[in-house]
Amino acid sequence: MKTFFLVLTMIPAILAEHVPMGCVEIKNRDSNKFLISSNTHDSDRRHVTYRKFSEQWKISKLGSSYRIRHAKLNEELYESEQSWNGNYLFTWIPKSSVKTGGWQIYGSGTEGYFYIKNEHFGHCLYMKGYGNWIYAYDECQGPKYEWKIYNVDTCKN
Repeated sequence: MKTFFLVLTMIPAILAEHVPMGCVEIKNRDSNKFLISSNTHDSDRRHVTYRKFSEQWKISKLGSSYRIRHAKLNEELYESEQSWNGNYLFTWIPKSSVKTGGWQIYGSGTEGYFYIKNEHFGHCLYMKGYGNWIYAYDECQGPKYEWKIYNVDTCKN
């Protein structure tokens, strides 16, 4: 009986994937392109997009949430309530934390890939594949929602 209980308590640890922390690069499974910063939307917000080249981000843990900041710009990634065919994702230029910048990052079921889900809206980062911007939708399944997170030794950009 003790062995059975021990095995049951270990199942969540076995299923959970380690989320890379610190300086990382984030790449979409479907497009094979990296999450990067883009042009400014206004004085407080900058769009995020994707390219074949990478930029670094910093992932940290705050309580049960993850926070994601652009390494060079020190701008926090967040989901906006502004929407057109999915909620817009921005970085917050004023450098402070933003209410909708908390994320859950968890294994997608595809080895080495994660879903990145906003805690406030419950939507996941989504690679649309056109339009150059990254959006957030509520489905959270499939390769367009899966992200590989690579640790890098130092943040260079």
